[in-house]
Amino acid sequence: MRDIASRWLFGASIVAIATGGIHNIANAQTAVTPPKRGAELRVEQGRDPSQPTGALNATQVAEQGVSDQDIVVTGVRESLRSAQALKRNANQIIDSVQAQDIGKLPDANTTEALQRITGVQIQRRYGEGATDFDHRTSPAITVRGLTQVQNFLDGRAIYSASGGRAFDLEGIPPELLGGIDVYKNAPANIIEGGVGAAVNLRTRLPFDQPGQTISATLRGNYYDRVDKFGYSASGLYSNRFDTGIGEVGVLFNAVYSTAHYRQDGILSNPQNPIPAGSISGAPANARAPMGLQVYDDLGDRRRLGIASAIQWQAADNLLITGQYQLAKYWFNRRGAYYYTVNGGSESNPLPGAAFTFNKEGYATSGSLRQQNFETGRFDQQLWSQSQNFTLAAEWQATDRAKVHFDAQYLKSYYNADRNGHVLSLFTAAGQNTPTGSPHPSIIDFDLRGKRPQWDVRDKALLSNPANYTTPFIADALQRNDADTLALAYDIEYDLEGGFLQKLRGGARYSDNSIDLRGTWNGVCLYATGPDPSCSAKDGTPLIPLSRNPQLAMPGPSKNFFDGRTVTGGFLYPAFPAGDGVWAQTKALYALFGAKTKDAFTAGDLNSQTEKTYTVWGAADYEFAAGDVRFDGGVGVRLVKTDLTSFGTQFNSNGTSSPLAIQNSYTRALPSVNLRARLTEEFQMRFAYSKGLARPNFDQLSTNLTLNNPNQINPITGRPSANSGNPRLRPIASDNFDLTAEWYFAPTGSLTGGLFYKKVDGFLASGVIVQNFQGRAYDVNTVLNSGSGTVKGAEIGYQQFFDFLPGILSGFGMQANYTYVDSNVTNPFAVAGSGNTQLPLEKLSKHNYNLIGLYEKGPLTARLAYNWRSSYLDQTFGAGTNQPQYAKPYASLDASVSVNVNSHIAVSADAVNLTNRMNVTYIGTLGQPLQYQLNDRRFGLSIRATY
Repeated sequence: MRDIASRWLFGASIVAIATGGIHNIANAQTAVTPPKRGAELRVEQGRDPSQPTGALNATQVAEQGVSDQDIVVTGVRESLRSAQALKRNANQIIDSVQAQDIGKLPDANTTEALQRITGVQIQRRYGEGATDFDHRTSPAITVRGLTQVQNFLDGRAIYSASGGRAFDLEGIPPELLGGIDVYKNAPANIIEGGVGAAVNLRTRLPFDQPGQTISATLRGNYYDRVDKFGYSASGLYSNRFDTGIGEVGVLFNAVYSTAHYRQDGILSNPQNPIPAGSISGAPANARAPMGLQVYDDLGDRRRLGIASAIQWQAADNLLITGQYQLAKYWFNRRGAYYYTVNGGSESNPLPGAAFTFNKEGYATSGSLRQQNFETGRFDQQLWSQSQNFTLAAEWQATDRAKVHFDAQYLKSYYNADRNGHVLSLFTAAGQNTPTGSPHPSIIDFDLRGKRPQWDVRDKALLSNPANYTTPFIADALQRNDADTLALAYDIEYDLEGGFLQKLRGGARYSDNSIDLRGTWNGVCLYATGPDPSCSAKDGTPLIPLSRNPQLAMPGPSKNFFDGRTVTGGFLYPAFPAGDGVWAQTKALYALFGAKTKDAFTAGDLNSQTEKTYTVWGAADYEFAAGDVRFDGGVGVRLVKTDLTSFGTQFNSNGTSSPLAIQNSYTRALPSVNLRARLTEEFQMRFAYSKGLARPNFDQLSTNLTLNNPNQINPITGRPSANSGNPRLRPIASDNFDLTAEWYFAPTGSLTGGLFYKKVDGFLASGVIVQNFQGRAYDVNTVLNSGSGTVKGAEIGYQQFFDFLPGILSGFGMQANYTYVDSNVTNPFAVAGSGNTQLPLEKLSKHNYNLIGLYEKGPLTARLAYNWRSSYLDQTFGAGTNQPQYAKPYASLDASVSVNVNSHIAVSADAVNLTNRMNVTYIGTLGQPLQYQLNDRRFGLSIRATY
């Protein structure tokens, strides 16, 4: 009887936590009356000061005969139980990932943890779930195929200062988080901004724990390809105190981590037709690569995260919560390339060489002649920071009325230094293959087998410094700042009985400011001196590397692509010594008498202010029809957006003038949620909402350049201009969901859903006609020009097999599958190209997760397999008028943890166990573009909790 009561108490507690936590994402995570110490079972660790307690999982609790009320239960089983309760009891469609313990999300990267949720797909860059350095405004995740995902931190809207709308998820240490929620069909109370979904990162609060909690974790990682070690250290202190002014809780959580990566890449240039008769027995449609390349990328990351909070129960009906969160991120990258520079429209096969072709006519092995090489190195140093200051008050005004006030100030910066340095085997300006080159090579390549490979026949040619020149250097700066002030006021009123259960409403004001600053400066180097215009006459000598031999380093990296490509080595550019990228860049420029661009000019600057005014209202209802209970909500969110973008107009005569362009729009966003509880275990939901996603800040830039009015487009009869577009309207979506959910055990469920999205206003480059100075111009800009649909299905299953005997009862399983089909207008399509409709970029049609679990006694283990089908990577890639796709990709990860005693746990994990190769291709699988290998990551950690 005691067991049954304990289980019931545990389940009821989880439901209470869940319903309290998700009731209103627009609010802070507070409850008017916090739980008393020791009175409620918690998923997180903690202890009553009068009770010895520790970190045991559910099985250990049962085996040791410890009362549930005397222990705080942690582990995989309880994280699944909590996430399932959250999903089951939510008044909307939600999926979650819960931390297994303090400082322990299931994955070692915040982005990677999200891939376990149905409908979520991630990008992998530089050895982790991350976005590309050169596309920081593009999020690392998509939800149901859409990248326009709103980001929250404890229910408050956040974004990074990169120029996009997303928060830099890879920059926040996962050790700070208690869980992550994905809201897939947002009701009226959720802050607008995403047409794909909303992702909420949850940190901890002191009243989440029943008493004092002290936890520390040390972790070491080994990255096998770069052959380096990284580490992380995290600590948390939380406690509650009875004082003369009411109960006060404090929490401080801090994390510092370092990581390394190496990313090996082989690129096959687009395949062009071969000269007629050049290869005996070649098919009529034979093509061969225009050259091959090496892409050798390595670097490191550092993260500093802080989450602190203070809560004060000022009165029985008043709770005040203040929070401060810091996410600081450093990313250093050395991107080195060795590439062919070949002109012409035909490939250049070696006469008499043996070739193989696939059935589509593309060469899979062979030899190329007259291959001319250059090598470039582009170092990048990024450092960014976001600070979030919040204050919330929740007041139980009457027995029925609850009022919530929330204030937020978000301050961010995003800084980056970049450079470029090229070495060339050409010796004079204007040299190319047709005019003759001094150091041509013969390439032998083979794209068949498990790993591609290529090499040159004259191995000494590429590693001899005497053959190289230094033709080009570059520098770039980025210094962005953003801040947000947001104020929210919400009220809810409980109605006693009847059809209507609760009335809710609120208002929100936000004031966003962002300053975008960025330069790009390139200088060509000739024997006659540096030339930023790169206008030297053909034949002008380039500067030999022998004048500055220190500007070269051997490449590629050790055991590059398993050691079978360019086995004789070659040279990469090197930079003079200096403290950081910018110091090295300035030292490089000084060697050649050139100057970096150290100051921002008018064309490098754009400032924007964006104010939003929101009111919303919702009614929650409940009724019964026979034995079926129904509940849900109906609401609407009314949002007004006022934007002003400040920039400069540059005239063709060299004059300029300031610009300030305003844009204002108002949108009504209705929502409906209906849940039918057909039995105690089985329920169905229907949801509809309208969403919006505002354009990225960098797309709203105002700077305008008017080109020479006498240079007329012969087709339109108008001169041209270039500009951003602050008049863009938001992307809009209509979202429909239908789900079925069967909860047959506390950690057992089978759920499925269908979804459909109709999206309008996708952004793409285009031309509009505008009048300036009394004349019409063709303005190249960004337009709302695309629409499309996204539809699909999701299914998820999880269960621990408690019915099995003995140690087998510790086994469990999670599995989910997502099917997404998208169809959107291709604004870049060329007539007759057949590419007028395409799927969304970064979206796989099929995606699944298979996760094997084990938790018994002190042992917890997890084996996770994630697979996604091929997807459109870029609408046009590698400089061709063809889509660029990625082949299917899979990752196998594993972890095991042992509780040494009630306070100490030791864990080991591994990521990318199968060493899977990423492959992209142009148009068809027969024309591969890039092959990529990343590190396998092996980690070991020890965690102590008291």
